[in-house]
Amino acid sequence: MSGTLLDGFVAIDPGAMTLEHDRMMLDRGLAGMHAWHETFGDRACYVLWDAFGRQVHDRLAGRHIAGGPYRHPVFNYDEIAAALPDLRIVDLAPLLRLPMHEVQRLFVDASNHPSYIGYLLLNGLICDGLDVLEAYERAVTTAESELLDLARKLSQAAGRKVLLTGRSVWLDTFSRYMGATGLQRLTEAGLILAPLDQVPGQRTPAQMVQDVDLAQCAVAVLSAGGADLSVHLASAFGMGATLWSDTPVIDWEYATQATIRGRGEITDFIRLDPNLPLRADALSPVLDPSQIEFGRAGTPSWLGLTGLLRRVAEGAWFRLISGKELWRIENEVLITYNGVAFLTGGNHQTLKYSTGELKPSTESLQIFSDNIEARSQQTSARGIPYMHVVFPDKQSVLVDEFPIHPVVKLGETYLDHISAVAAACTLYPADELRAVDGACMPLDSHLSDTGSLVVLRQMLNAVGVDAPRALSMIEQRIDTPRRWPGDLGGKLDPPPFQEVLTLAPDWELLELNSGGGFNDGMIDILFSPNAPVNQTVLLFGDSFFRMMLKHLSGVFTRVVCLRTRFYHREMVELVDPDIVFTGNAERYLSQVHSDDEAIPFMLYRPLRGIPEQFHPTFLEAWRSITSPRSARSKTYFADQNGMRVNSMPSGAEFLRTMPQASE
Repeated sequence: MSGTLLDGFVAIDPGAMTLEHDRMMLDRGLAGMHAWHETFGDRACYVLWDAFGRQVHDRLAGRHIAGGPYRHPVFNYDEIAAALPDLRIVDLAPLLRLPMHEVQRLFVDASNHPSYIGYLLLNGLICDGLDVLEAYERAVTTAESELLDLARKLSQAAGRKVLLTGRSVWLDTFSRYMGATGLQRLTEAGLILAPLDQVPGQRTPAQMVQDVDLAQCAVAVLSAGGADLSVHLASAFGMGATLWSDTPVIDWEYATQATIRGRGEITDFIRLDPNLPLRADALSPVLDPSQIEFGRAGTPSWLGLTGLLRRVAEGAWFRLISGKELWRIENEVLITYNGVAFLTGGNHQTLKYSTGELKPSTESLQIFSDNIEARSQQTSARGIPYMHVVFPDKQSVLVDEFPIHPVVKLGETYLDHISAVAAACTLYPADELRAVDGACMPLDSHLSDTGSLVVLRQMLNAVGVDAPRALSMIEQRIDTPRRWPGDLGGKLDPPPFQEVLTLAPDWELLELNSGGGFNDGMIDILFSPNAPVNQTVLLFGDSFFRMMLKHLSGVFTRVVCLRTRFYHREMVELVDPDIVFTGNAERYLSQVHSDDEAIPFMLYRPLRGIPEQFHPTFLEAWRSITSPRSARSKTYFADQNGMRVNSMPSGAEFLRTMPQASE
């Protein structure tokens, strides 16, 4: 017997697969069936299973349909049936009028081997005498009911829906059994089947979960050979790879090896990728040979499908997902499950520093300390209160929202390494911001106007300015909703929108800006004649200071902000301020440069080739600010009688036109 029943695909010579030989094979097959009919007559019935299956799989693959309806050069189901008019042929033609991605349930593979559903169909047709469509519906319902019941049990075991994914012949076979419509019913039963490798007619993994709250799911992964699919899964589902690397991996293929070799065959696992690293902790179920179809691929039988589903449920071979783990990175922006965006790239490689992959150099730490000490000494010599502000990056404030732990805070790193003198002159208000709801905007790398107010309180306290009524007034005026994508949301496609309350001052205010469309060298001047503190405050810093200029105008009559990473002594001499603040975003601590390397502030524009074309109104204000002791300047300051010029958008709204977070 072993010499008679051989696999028809073994030792085929590809050169013999020609149309001429196909026609000869068809003629020989038809002649053989006529011979059987002469012997058995009506006692025999015939199922043209392979001709039927060939058409199903050809159509699924898009073969032989380019010129219109399906037509194989030789083997066509209707032509073969028509060539055998006297034989009792079980008519499968009505099934060919159904969607092929549903009819594929009848097969376990592309070689037309019948699935459990296929055998139920044949039993209904041959033994029970059912109509073909009736037999098909009964077969599908019988098998699907058992699978849906197992899906519900698995979901109950996990206490939530279960996402079943990965790359394995077991997943391919399960997907075939369900068809497209069955997958939806499976999802409704609590099991989301979304393999990385699409079965024809079914949706992509991302589409399978687009309407699912993954934070309310568990996940189970099958991987041929126990390969680590973390990167592929993260890409397919738009989540971080960390979630997948901690998820149990089930290696079905490895569990089938002994049975396949025991049958005298060589394994051929089509889903095994030898280029991927292996998971040492992969789980391998103990299988009975009856759970594995004949062949080299390790295809699961019906008992293999249902048996593994039971094992996953009973052994809790799944992992619960928490919302914190659902994040993705797009265009250097990390987006959490809750829609909170964090800057990851840019010139300062924020993510690498916040995860500890990169560390600031010893030289940078020392330069920062030396800068702050020198600034403190120079301002003290002039009798000017001074403080430096390190504006915490978003992940340093929203630590619980940020999905990668532990979070390394550059601000803390610097405070731990700088001198006591420098530390006493440095504010790093991460804890204070963390204690206030809404201190950060969801889709922006900057603080909200509420967060800027928190920082302002710390700044005033540090330099001994007591202005409780002004702070209360500012807080009350943070009441105007604004809707825009934010600097991080604007990097996404399509850009999402955030709505945040912004500061809308109701006090008299003159705002002037130097213009020029650049960063370093930009000048902002604000006059607020009714502010409670009749002083000039001079700021050296970046966009975080620019975000809070209106806040400062609620306290000080004159606010001057110079956009620069350095402290410029010559500008302190010119402006003669009452208070000096320097500041920088925390991410700028990746590399600090010495103040000794600063060029004169007023050379920023000419060195960039920007002509000195200041607006006359700004130029008059700048002249007065930089020569405050002159009679003309004193007259100018006295003449600021509440003229209100809204030349600059307020608070967070200003971010729409300012440089982006990658600066």
